[in-house]
Amino acid sequence: MRKRTYWITGAFLAGLAATVTAQNVPDPDQRQMLRLPPDERHVVLAEMRNFVVAIQTITDALSREDMETVAQAAMAMGSGAANEIPPHVVAKLPEPFKQLAGRVHTTFDAIALDAEGLGDVQHTLGQVGSLMQNCIACHSMYQVIRE
Repeated sequence: MRKRTYWITGAFLAGLAATVTAQNVPDPDQRQMLRLPPDERHVVLAEMRNFVVAIQTITDALSREDMETVAQAAMAMGSGAANEIPPHVVAKLPEPFKQLAGRVHTTFDAIALDAEGLGDVQHTLGQVGSLMQNCIACHSMYQVIRE
């Protein structure tokens, strides 16, 4: 009986210590949490995935100097794509998040126009680098979680 009491007491103390320790350790992820219902979270994350798909298509097309495909992929994620996010979802997002997303869309617009007009692979690579800086800034500042 005594061994069982020691085991139960030990398990309780270990659990208590883990709980206290977990509560005292700050979360190393200090990004702002954007709390959205699952359906709205899905919309925001789907747009981000579409950004990545477009960037991959553009990068692949640049490797082949296929500026027509670059322009098409960029145009698909330009300012017109921003209008696909429901206004009630946009209203819940913080202004800096919306500004970063807006810059991503307008950079895609510029990539599409310049790919068609200039056809310069190096110029477009520079634009993609600038675009990615916005993506990195946003992902460094925010995490999208479920309400």
